[in-house]
Amino acid sequence: MLDLLIKNGTLIDAQGSLRGSLGVSSSRIVVRLAHDVELPAARRSIDANGLLVMPGIVDPHVHFYGEGMGDYSRLAAMGGVTTYIGMIRGEPEQRLADVVEQHRLEGTASSLVDFSFHVVLYDREDTISQLAAIAARGLRSYKVFLAYKRRGMMASERFLFSVMEEVRRHGGVVLVHSEDGELVDRLEQSAIAAGRVRPEDYAATRPPEAEAAAINMVGLAAQATGCPAYIVHVSSADGLAAVERARRRGIPLWAETCPQYILMGNDELLRHGALARIAPPLRTRADQQALGTALMTGAINTIGSDHASYSPAAKAKGRDNIFDAPFGMPGAPTHFPCMFTWALEKGVPLPILVRAMSQTPARLFGLDSRKGSLSPGADADIILVDPEERRVVDAEKIWCGVCPNPLAGALLGGWPQTTISRGVVVWENGEFTASGGRGELIPQVGRECN
Repeated sequence: MLDLLIKNGTLIDAQGSLRGSLGVSSSRIVVRLAHDVELPAARRSIDANGLLVMPGIVDPHVHFYGEGMGDYSRLAAMGGVTTYIGMIRGEPEQRLADVVEQHRLEGTASSLVDFSFHVVLYDREDTISQLAAIAARGLRSYKVFLAYKRRGMMASERFLFSVMEEVRRHGGVVLVHSEDGELVDRLEQSAIAAGRVRPEDYAATRPPEAEAAAINMVGLAAQATGCPAYIVHVSSADGLAAVERARRRGIPLWAETCPQYILMGNDELLRHGALARIAPPLRTRADQQALGTALMTGAINTIGSDHASYSPAAKAKGRDNIFDAPFGMPGAPTHFPCMFTWALEKGVPLPILVRAMSQTPARLFGLDSRKGSLSPGADADIILVDPEERRVVDAEKIWCGVCPNPLAGALLGGWPQTTISRGVVVWENGEFTASGGRGELIPQVGRECN
């Protein structure tokens, strides 16, 4: 007997859609059935007639600034995220193994859904020698910043090359925040010195050319080392063009964008000020259109939320000087509803979203033996969505205590009616039906390198 039967729904994966049913036992999908066959017995059945049945969302880009992993995971489950990959970093002098263990303990104690980690690397002499031990623990994705000089996070090109040489040996991938940090720092300091500190002054200090220049350099590093590189939050047509130039040379370069770069433009920064200060900044309508087209063609590989929430007091620091506001905006739980709504409005087939938001992030980060699929053998991470439902983003309900996303008050579709994590219903009809502490750290399977 099955543990769970989801029957008579429209199954949507990266390959297409069909009417059918899914059977779940022992946390895995064990059978996928056509809609007109006799259905097996199950301890619980969910009638998905009229609903879309999709793989749970795999969010490859999450920061834990304004809340812990437990609080974040509840928000994520509301929006259909069943696996998230968090950017974790400690103090520069901390051992990487200690940083990983600290977050692993927090996640297993509090997370509602499954997780993995990208380990942020500081430009220090002892960093490279620690990577083998981290890879042995099943974490093979690492983050390097080429920006944020004044925050002490900017890495040198020499360090990036050394990291990529070592990571390649372990079958991993290097994620890069790609902006020319020296140029950005100079432009920002000049703007502040001249008193150009309003929201409309911000974008000029992080121009798309700075993004493209950094991506060009990352492409050279990937070419020289043979290590795949993943460009986080591509924001502009110029940045996208740099990615595509590298690919034409056969360089293993992958690209992520975020809902905010497709749905929002610089007008949102002018309207909302510090709430919409992110890096890279929101761009022009032409950039939005270029990224949307790239998503449809597959030139953009994945969509990450870049979730980062802050208290109202923290964001209020940018009221009189936009450069005093912290970077980032919350992405959970609107990550999938944003893109679902965009897809319906633009006529984009939903399998394209499944590819970019479930299948490909799972594959690129070595989770695809378990995540991102409705195939038998995969973890039963499943969301049920009513395609007709629309709901206003209620900031008080989903971002209580933190500054909201500028989409607060927007009418969005794609809200999961049910979120299932490894066969357990964790969110149903607006209520949590499971407790935190059931999430697991999912190891990343490395790639063979010679």
